[in-house]
Amino acid sequence: MDASEVALDTLGIMLYGGLGLLIGATVSFIISVAVRIARRRRPGWKHFSRRLRLPQRIFLGLTGIGLGVNFALSTLDASPRWQPIFMQVFVIVLILSGAYVVTGIVQAAEDAYLDKAQGDEETPHFRRVRTQLQIIGKVVIAVVWICAVAGALLTFPELRAVGASVFASAGVLSVVAGLAAQSSLANMFAGMQLAFSDAIRVGDVIVFEESNGSIEEITLTYVVVRSWDDRRWIVPSSYFTTTAFENWTRREAKLLGTVEFDLDWTVPVEAMRVELMRLLRASDLWDRRTGTLQVTDAKDGSVRLRALVSAENSGDLWDLRCYVREELVNWLQHHAVYALPRIRLEPETTTAPPVEVRDDFNEREVNRWEAEQAGIQTAVMPSVHETDDDTAERSWGWLSALRQRLDPSSGGKASTGDPAPTSSEAPPLTPVPSSQTAEARLYSGSPEAERRRTHLAGPTAADMAERRQATERRLGDTQPMPAIQDDEEPPA
Repeated sequence: MDASEVALDTLGIMLYGGLGLLIGATVSFIISVAVRIARRRRPGWKHFSRRLRLPQRIFLGLTGIGLGVNFALSTLDASPRWQPIFMQVFVIVLILSGAYVVTGIVQAAEDAYLDKAQGDEETPHFRRVRTQLQIIGKVVIAVVWICAVAGALLTFPELRAVGASVFASAGVLSVVAGLAAQSSLANMFAGMQLAFSDAIRVGDVIVFEESNGSIEEITLTYVVVRSWDDRRWIVPSSYFTTTAFENWTRREAKLLGTVEFDLDWTVPVEAMRVELMRLLRASDLWDRRTGTLQVTDAKDGSVRLRALVSAENSGDLWDLRCYVREELVNWLQHHAVYALPRIRLEPETTTAPPVEVRDDFNEREVNRWEAEQAGIQTAVMPSVHETDDDTAERSWGWLSALRQRLDPSSGGKASTGDPAPTSSEAPPLTPVPSSQTAEARLYSGSPEAERRRTHLAGPTAADMAERRQATERRLGDTQPMPAIQDDEEPPA
């Protein structure tokens, strides 16, 4: 074959290759137009149009060139020396471009499903689905590209021969590879565990290394945590499966926060509690669930007051705590400056009373307690049908004597100088002590507090009995475990 024939064959092969490229571009254009028409009726198709625009053009263009050149070689009956190399390169490129198309399809399907599941707002269910889809998509894409690279390598005859020996020694290689990639494999499996165990989701607020941040991204090997000051921590996935951490949005974003004050013993606790409630009700940061002020400690010359507040999320809670702290400090400076913490150096001004006075005080307290218990157990109010003056006088005399007996200032003696009220007069109401109000209590006094007390009540008696039975079955004891009475200590 002379040089002119070779030139003509080369020119014909190039023409066929160009014709194949033109056909591939035409098919790609038709597919793009069809997808644009379909996305008018199905909005989800816009993700396929965006994700597959470049991959399908590359795949169809390369496919057209390869098929055109192959058709030219068979038609012109030409067998150039570069034909085997071209066919091998064509197969490799076709495999890699096909993997690129599959990657685009996976990403488009993920975007379409998330767009459909999101709705009007980002719900916890959507964040869970998004986290799982991200992990699934990355796993599928990684598998696709591993298979594509393996298929491209198998086009080399030398690697096929090596493959037989590799499979023969797969046991030894698997052990070596496992030891070499132990941390990488651990992080990979940890990433899949995080996605499907629902321990964390994209968007969750967590406490990491004593700082709070949000989960920005979860991959197969690492997790990206964004801190409140816009820093990013790249944390291995195995950290969240082996180390305890706080998740503030595991079920809901609502949180409780505390504001503590160390003040003097003269602090007006009830007035400060009223001011706290006034501040909370005037703030839109408070979610109206919990607002209490309690004295949690009293030692070393000061008392510690703790204000407990609640908010819808961690950001609102931080601002609410700062707001309450600043306003209560300002209130103390203007209305109770005497309650600010101080160090006292003063002589002993109060001496202990004599022994007789102390014994009398102890006796009064015992009598008061016994009277309270007797009043709870045996007090019977008069019937509504008994309206005569004698009955009303006897009832009021008994109540008056009990109240005077409970009053320590009267020395336990009932006063006979006060006239008994008539039946038309109602006895005066005794005011409730300030420590009995709902704002002073954390685990009682309101529905939210009662719910919190239920959460901290521990297992029920039925649960404990079931645990005892399970323990007996597990240990296989022939004799049942002795029941623990309420008035005795459990066996050691």
